[in-house]
Amino acid sequence: MFLQDSKSQMKVSTALALVMAIAMVSHPTSGHSVAAAKSNVAKSSSVKVVATASIKDLEAKLAANPKSAETHLALGQAYLKGKNTLKAREHFRAAVRLGHGSPSAQKANLALMSMPSQMIKPKTGPQTRMIAAMLGLGRTRGMGGAALPTVIDFYADWCQPCKQLDTALAKVKTTYGEKVTFMRVDVDDPNSQPLMDQYEVSPIPTVVFLNPEGEVVSYSIGFTGESSISSSINKILK
Repeated sequence: MFLQDSKSQMKVSTALALVMAIAMVSHPTSGHSVAAAKSNVAKSSSVKVVATASIKDLEAKLAANPKSAETHLALGQAYLKGKNTLKAREHFRAAVRLGHGSPSAQKANLALMSMPSQMIKPKTGPQTRMIAAMLGLGRTRGMGGAALPTVIDFYADWCQPCKQLDTALAKVKTTYGEKVTFMRVDVDDPNSQPLMDQYEVSPIPTVVFLNPEGEVVSYSIGFTGESSISSSINKILK
């Protein structure tokens, strides 16, 4: 009986050893793996510290020269790397407006274009009626004294997609010229800043389509083509 028990124990021990060996291969838990995990955590923490230090340095640099498009661009990139998209957007916008077509302004505009659509869309909806009233938009009257819808094109002379869009808008005007008010807003003009801020314009070109009540009911970002512009205009003519 003792001999049988001893043999059974040996079999069980051998089986357990095999299972443990397989488990070790499938899910290693050696000291080396633990050390590697700790090393990865340390590296991650180190990256965060460096990013924070970099942002602090850039913020100090910006404080000394608030109108530097180059520094705004660098800050936008640093915040984007740190996944702070709101701060990134803020600095990219500033770089576009302050850069006046410089390489920094163009890079910032491209960076904005690559951000999620929800982050860069202009303000829309009923609350925009007050903006139009405040800025004196939507007061143009057509035949019979009815208010006309408005198309506002935010552009810059250095922006290549803006030039393509301008060509498309010129063609559309021949069809809708008497039914719609067309406006162009140069983002490099300091007087344009209040309008851009109110409508929360980010990259250019951005076009907003206002119905006769001054409400933004549609918008486009980038060069969208003549048919897309016509489609948006038809929405504000209804």
